[in-house]
Amino acid sequence: MRVSAGLMTFLVGLVILAIAGVAYQQYLVSSGAYETTMNGGAAAMASVKYVCPMRCVEADEPGMCPVCGMDMTPIEIAAAPPPAAETLYTCPMHPHVGQDRPGTCPICGMELVPGETETSAVDLATQELVSTVKLSPLQALLADVQPVHPTVERMKVTIAAIGEVQVPADRESKLVSWQAGRVDSLLLRETGARVEEGQHLLDIYSEELVQAQEEYLLALSARDEIGGSSYASVAASAARLLDASRTKLLRLGMTAAQVTELESTRSALEHVPVYASHGGIVMDKAVTEGMYVSEGDVLFTVADLDTVWVEAEIFERDVAGLQVGKQVTLYCPIHPGMVFAGRIELILPSLDPGTRTHRARVVVDNPEFILRPGMIMDTELTVDHGEMLLLPRNAVLHTGDGDLVYALVGEGLWEPRRVTVGQDFGDKVQITGGVTRDEAVAGTAVFLLDSEAQLKGVPRPLELPDGDAAAQTMEGGGDEHWH
Repeated sequence: MRVSAGLMTFLVGLVILAIAGVAYQQYLVSSGAYETTMNGGAAAMASVKYVCPMRCVEADEPGMCPVCGMDMTPIEIAAAPPPAAETLYTCPMHPHVGQDRPGTCPICGMELVPGETETSAVDLATQELVSTVKLSPLQALLADVQPVHPTVERMKVTIAAIGEVQVPADRESKLVSWQAGRVDSLLLRETGARVEEGQHLLDIYSEELVQAQEEYLLALSARDEIGGSSYASVAASAARLLDASRTKLLRLGMTAAQVTELESTRSALEHVPVYASHGGIVMDKAVTEGMYVSEGDVLFTVADLDTVWVEAEIFERDVAGLQVGKQVTLYCPIHPGMVFAGRIELILPSLDPGTRTHRARVVVDNPEFILRPGMIMDTELTVDHGEMLLLPRNAVLHTGDGDLVYALVGEGLWEPRRVTVGQDFGDKVQITGGVTRDEAVAGTAVFLLDSEAQLKGVPRPLELPDGDAAAQTMEGGGDEHWH
């Protein structure tokens, strides 16, 4: 059979194309462009494709090329490398600021730093154990996050207060008139004078007192006349009358010595001397010469100022550590260089609603009468609170639902921790539960850590860690007690 020239040309061209395809495939294999799976010795492939040697078509399954009829050849398609993680640049001080390229923070002007994923350099066990905030070393350095350990210290606090010198109520007495009458001779005429017990103060004329003296003289005469009677009842009646008259004189203010003198002189006194029943300083004089007084009227107010009271006003936050009997150091501005010692006798239970202060009564010896009522005193009270666990004030974050610290639980890992706070000492606060002295917490940049935690959804603890709060505070790490 004769073959036409055109058909012959087509067949020759087809053979040449087949030979060229096989040669190109061998070139790709030798150059490493793809590996075949012949003889079962192929390397791991991401996927396998079947192609026509003439590059007509590609298929996922073996077979014949639908165009030229040649067997499909398998080739390996290398798995595409994972896309590079997009780097996010953030501000160390404002974590919510971020962009996909370097630059500066539009808020504070700091250089943006590459951010890291939450799983960078964190093992899976730690991630499953706690919810933490992760800071890279560069972020921690730029934010100045400094870890600190709780310290055990003996706290002695000096409380400064202002006090006023007052007259002791238990050393103040009133000299009153024991009978109605007229003051005829007044010997003590000014306030501020010192009075000794038994000192003659004034003379008083009292008709009632004169009559009582005459009754006593009559009873005295009756006893002398009938006291020796053979009738026992008569002698007893005379003795009872004399005792009743004597008692009446004492009740009207006469002293036992005056009654004895009346018995010896047998003459009634019209102007009866009045003596001081107590010694001290005359604080008030309510009588003048010639005035009439009634029974019970106050003549003088006398106070013993060898010991005085200082009423110190102490703020309510400082009262908790005060105790009765504690020593107090006092200074008087008008006597520079002089130091007075006292002790707390009473802490009044009421709180002044205007000044929000308590009053503490301090007893101070004043033998030389240097301190006068009304003087203002500067007082210093030392309160020993004993040993306690303390943290810097900046380490504790006060939130609406409690107090938090951020404890260091791993390399760059900070865990929010609920704590209980005791007394406040200015730059330090007492910790009564939540952390031990062997744990490190963030002493600075706590607001940064808390902002980062909220941005990343780290939950805040609602309660203290498991275990007794007091035991956690007082014991550190092992079995050693912090005392």
